[in-house]
Amino acid sequence: MDNEALKVAFALLPFAMLLVGFLVFKMEALKLSFYVWLLELVIVIAFYRMSILDSFKASIWGNITIWNGFLVLWTGQIFGQCFRTTGALKTLLNSLNRILPTQTGKAVTLCSVVGGYLGAFNGFATYPVTIPGLVNLGISGFRAAVGYLVYFSWSIAFVSLFIAATIASTVTQLPIDSIVQTMGLLTLPLIIISVIGFFRILNFSLKDKDNLYIAILTIVGNMLAVVLFTQIFPSLYILTLIAAATFSLIAVWLFSKKYDKSAYETNEQSEKFSTQTILKAFAPLIVGSLIVVLFSYPLKSLVAKGAFSIALWGYSPTSINILNTPGFYVLITAVLCYVFAINKTSTLVKDFKIASKRSAPSLLTLLLGGAMVNLMLDTSQISVLAQLMSHWGASVYGILLSGLGFLAGMAFGQGIPADALFSKMQMGVADLIGVAPTILVGIAAMVTMGPANPLKPSLLSYTSSLAGIKGQDGEMFKLAFKWQVLQLAVIAVMVVLFLV
Repeated sequence: MDNEALKVAFALLPFAMLLVGFLVFKMEALKLSFYVWLLELVIVIAFYRMSILDSFKASIWGNITIWNGFLVLWTGQIFGQCFRTTGALKTLLNSLNRILPTQTGKAVTLCSVVGGYLGAFNGFATYPVTIPGLVNLGISGFRAAVGYLVYFSWSIAFVSLFIAATIASTVTQLPIDSIVQTMGLLTLPLIIISVIGFFRILNFSLKDKDNLYIAILTIVGNMLAVVLFTQIFPSLYILTLIAAATFSLIAVWLFSKKYDKSAYETNEQSEKFSTQTILKAFAPLIVGSLIVVLFSYPLKSLVAKGAFSIALWGYSPTSINILNTPGFYVLITAVLCYVFAINKTSTLVKDFKIASKRSAPSLLTLLLGGAMVNLMLDTSQISVLAQLMSHWGASVYGILLSGLGFLAGMAFGQGIPADALFSKMQMGVADLIGVAPTILVGIAAMVTMGPANPLKPSLLSYTSSLAGIKGQDGEMFKLAFKWQVLQLAVIAVMVVLFLV
């Protein structure tokens, strides 16, 4: 196909169908992903003359290259299930609710600590904990759902042990720690926007001194973690959210010393746990984090020996090492929940079965997204967009990349396919605009995963069900939209500064 305009139109068509399907027809993610994959099949077969057999090979290979994503989605569901059925979640929540006596304090502690500790191992596992928890604190379901979505958006690119950077590294062969440095810098102002948005949506006045101090402590704790583990010690990037939760927890605990015992009288009737029991609740997270450090440093050379490569149908080999992938660490942490079980309401085998069944729709959605991505890459559809965007220079390219990545992140059921697609796209354009590929890939990984997350129709529907509300997805979208567009605007400005 020689017509340049037609190439661009075909490259944009799948994204347009995703956006229209989600935003206009409110289609379910799995069904829409199937239709878009079929559309892409028609495009590559009819207009790019790819054979049916080759198109299916490309679809299969595209999913092999993002094997990390499948593993972390599956193990993340297992972790969430095990953490709940072993009593760790109940103990964790009860302990957090006793740190600060005010509604604001309880809400911020819940979201910052759960979002950090649980989100580090499985981002999706946090919603069923934080949103009902906020509702139990007397916050309306509508504001609880939107407030947490906005707060958690700064974390999305880091969740599941940095799956975004892991996928980006897998498809580009760039070192992860160099990718996360760009991601970390872009994240810093988003933390401020997310925390302020959270307070405003939940009607927590920042004119109240205590509320203001809690907001500042949360911002500083999160930013400190991002600076430490994406800028100063980028090789320990996996610990970013764990450190953010720890710093926030320490900060609010120190702040709690300002209150006298009378402020906690309403907590006296709640169930109390011994220090040993509380330590058991945190133990899987702590030991899991230590294993990450152990495998990343002292045992790094030993772990590296577990790598092997797969090469099929003439594609460049893809390296696989189960022992140093985020999904492996998540799986270990899930098993540790049973090692440190407080009480068992299920069995490990049963939890595996339940979680595996629950993860099936997400895995199938990712399968279809991965297939579509590789069809676009094999037919050079995405490189056409990259070349077109690069004609206007680095700054304009950065702004267009931010906007298009934002839309793609909103449209895909998970951000992983968009992350893989746009990360790979940067390898061809970096030389054209004279920018280091690690910077462009870091930008792509960030914008496709984080800022658009609260605007995904499928996620809005899911979180509204957790909040016990119906028919308000449109209103939720509108309330979150201004905060997420503000994040996008800040990212665009920072991207221009990076690329000048």
